[in-house]
Amino acid sequence: MIDANHIRQVYDRYPAMVTKGDVEGIVALYAADATIEDPIGSELHRGTDAVRAFYQASAGTITMKRTGPTRVAGLEAAAPLVVLMGPEGPEQKALDIISTMIFDEEGKIASMRAYWNFQAMRPANEEPA
Repeated sequence: MIDANHIRQVYDRYPAMVTKGDVEGIVALYAADATIEDPIGSELHRGTDAVRAFYQASAGTITMKRTGPTRVAGLEAAAPLVVLMGPEGPEQKALDIISTMIFDEEGKIASMRAYWNFQAMRPANEEPA
């Protein structure tokens, strides 16, 4: 059985893997039948091939950082993240996200959902609203 520490470790590694573009490492975090809904209300991505394709589209082209503590309840967790887009400087944009994950008994991500929308994008040098 997995514990809260395992879930926190996944949330510690996940943003760095996205930033580095480690698509295969990210895919390995997910269960074979996992789902991604990112952002909420968008098309649901299901299964290993869909998870891989989802991350191939953006991993390595953005910088993702966890901006607060990961909250764990049972096999579910939520964490605040920020995605930085573009080169550092006055033109860089930031998107604040709340990510939720549900884990299976083997410690793999069974579901990931992300709460955000493009209307919330802000200059990276400004504080979030």
